[in-house]
Amino acid sequence: MYSGKQVIKAGETLLSPNLGDNDPVLFSKSMDVLSFWRFSFENALDTAFSILVKVALPHDRDAIFAKRLKRHPSIVSKLKRFNTMKLKNMQDIGGCRVILKDEKKLRKVVRSLKLLPEFQCENGKYKYKDYITSPKKDGYRGYHLIGRFTDCNGEIKNIEIQLRTRIQHYWATGLEIVDLFTGQALKSSIGEDKWKDFFSATSEQFEIIERIPAFSKLEKQEQVSKFAKKLGSSNDIDLIYSHKLCQYYLKDLDVFERLGAFANSLKVIDNQLIEIESEAGYILLVINFKDHNLTSTLFADDLNGKRDAEKKYIEAEKHAAKEEGIVVALVSSSNVGGIKEAYPNYFADSTNFLKYLELLTKIDNPIKLNMKKRMKFAGEL
Repeated sequence: MYSGKQVIKAGETLLSPNLGDNDPVLFSKSMDVLSFWRFSFENALDTAFSILVKVALPHDRDAIFAKRLKRHPSIVSKLKRFNTMKLKNMQDIGGCRVILKDEKKLRKVVRSLKLLPEFQCENGKYKYKDYITSPKKDGYRGYHLIGRFTDCNGEIKNIEIQLRTRIQHYWATGLEIVDLFTGQALKSSIGEDKWKDFFSATSEQFEIIERIPAFSKLEKQEQVSKFAKKLGSSNDIDLIYSHKLCQYYLKDLDVFERLGAFANSLKVIDNQLIEIESEAGYILLVINFKDHNLTSTLFADDLNGKRDAEKKYIEAEKHAAKEEGIVVALVSSSNVGGIKEAYPNYFADSTNFLKYLELLTKIDNPIKLNMKKRMKFAGEL
């Protein structure tokens, strides 16, 4: 058992550069504190996950659900970006995600969740971020809602609920795959400007597609036609510009070839564990980019299994922190959707992202850019 002050201190200590090499004992102790604090969210996370499934399924029987405890690199990265934040006060140590068919279903789930006392603050308001109405600068879209749930000791823990549409999830998957395989942090707005511009522009184009009714049910040629018509009828010259930008960067960055190469370079070991959809529990994923493989270990959904998962996870994270090219994640998914569907980024599976990107290549710009935009575009390229 560690105190709040010890948790805060551990978070501050882990910000020290090369701590694992300079003081391995202090690093190990600080990681143990982080692990303790992270797994103290487990019961609250399970409760939040159960509520999310119960609320969302009536609105979308094909929804995909997942839950996770935040990874050590993500925790450290966030503490660095927000220098006044303390580990003890981080809102998204525990998180659940639901992927829904479209925004209409997503909004219904949000409204249903907000009726529950767990998501209502004392003043009757809610803690949320609507990144659909106001996307992040990098193009990320989704809806985040914070709930308050009780842990096994009766203490209140904040759990973040992420809601995304399928297309929003495909976009986020593409960005996370590029981050994993290129060593960038585009998710945190850190990385090459070309990739930043590409994903920002792609997000705008995907949003247009999402506004087309029953788009996924249309034949491919009709999808192209509807998209071209929607883009062509837009009075927003910036959307036309972003379409041209997407087409340019698809070629300049070799997006199709590189994402395909990422997927082909990763050998999935113990694939039968990844495809399990009927068993609940945690799966420890270890991606070794040096050896180009991904290994997985399944832990039972009981107390012993969870404790074993906690131990193996922190051991793997300590090792990964000292050796480049290793990514570790402890993930969980329900039998409503498999691990690979919920976390395609860890398998370099950009299939759905590429399918929508291909649409952007099927149409020429239906409206000529005005001279100012054309000159700006030519100058930048």
